[in-house]
Parts: sequence; C-alpha cells; structure tokens
Amino acid sequence: MNNFFYKVNDKEYEVCVTQKSMKSVRFVFRDNKFIVTCPKFYPKYGIIKGLDKYAEKLIAKGKKEQPLGEDYIYIFGEKIIINNSGKLHIEGYPEFAYKSHEDLLKKIKPIFLTIITNRCRYYEKLMNLPSYRITIRKMTSRYGSNSKTSKHITFATILLHYSLPIIDSVVVHELAHIEVFDHSKKFYDVVYKYCPDYDVLHKKLRKGEYK
Repeated sequence: MNNFFYKVNDKEYEVCVTQKSMKSVRFVFRDNKFIVTCPKFYPKYGIIKGLDKYAEKLIAKGKKEQPLGEDYIYIFGEKIIINNSGKLHIEGYPEFAYKSHEDLLKKIKPIFLTIITNRCRYYEKLMNLPSYRITIRKMTSRYGSNSKTSKHITFATILLHYSLPIIDSVVVHELAHIEVFDHSKKFYDVVYKYCPDYDVLHKKLRKGEYK
C-alpha cells in the first residue's frame, strides 16, 4: 500500500503505511506524520476508519513533550540539559560519563533500580508486607506488574523519568496487590491509605507530566 494524505481540521498529514505479518493495527503520530503498521493486505478504508476515530488524540499525544529529547532528559522529574556525549551527576550517586543517549539511559537504569527497590522496601515496612524481588524492564501497556506466586514485582523503565512522588504512587499500587489482587474498592482503600494523593499523581502519570 502506498503512503497517502489524511486531513485533520483542514490540515493534511502524510500517512506512512508499513504492512507486516501481524494481527492488529498500530497508529503512531511522529515527526508530523501518521505512522501506521498493519497486517498484510489490510484495506486502506480500515486505516482511514481508524484515523477518523483516533487522529486527533494521536496528534495531541505526539506533540506532548517526550521524556528524552535531542538536548534534554527528564530524570526523576527534573529536566536536565544534555549533549550527545558528556558527563552527568545524579544526586547521591557518583558522576558518570556517557557516549550517547542510549548509553546514558543504560547507565541510569541501575540507579533507578536501586531507588525504586529502596522505595519498595520503605513501603513494604510501612504496609507490613513481605519483601518481593524487584526488577525493571521496558513495558508498553503498564507501569508495573505483581506476581504473588513468585513474589516478584516488575516496574516499567519509563518511570525513571517521573518525580519520586509519582514513582511512589506506582509502588504503592503494586504493593497493594499483595493484599488485594483485583481493583475493587477494598484495593483502592489500601492505596489511598498510603498514597492520599494517588488520583492526582496517577493523572500526571497518564498525561506524561514528569514533575
């Protein structure tokens, strides 16, 4: 399928289509273009139908400030100016050098793991809960997951860009699942007890407000 143009509020945007062996359709707005990845032989009218439904939301999301830009990065809610390579100091940790943006993220992750593990230990004690094994990894559809059977909680690496209060709100959410596995009123009673500002913090998280 060839690329085509799609109009939103009297402005035309290029739609770049890639067809692969997949089952679902993925829409992204990036570099002032709609990037669509879809199954082979997926019809053009199906893509247009999806754009009719999601285009405005995709544009708003695509224009939102990203956690990592060409000359900046958000680390624990603080916007820091960076170069393609250089040195960085995070309070409480030794200064380190980085050779690229990818190398920078790689070197921040162990620091993030230490910090979020410490936050878990703090709230585990406060909530009178057992200690779980803590790991981090890239997650696209959630900010954390809790496995009661293996006593293991995984947090999304994207959280390293957010402020500590927002990170704490996710920590409390996942630890609350040790007591209540569903999202019932009883579950949120536990969450609000240890994170009274959960609604405000979760809203910031969902909106990509890093501070």
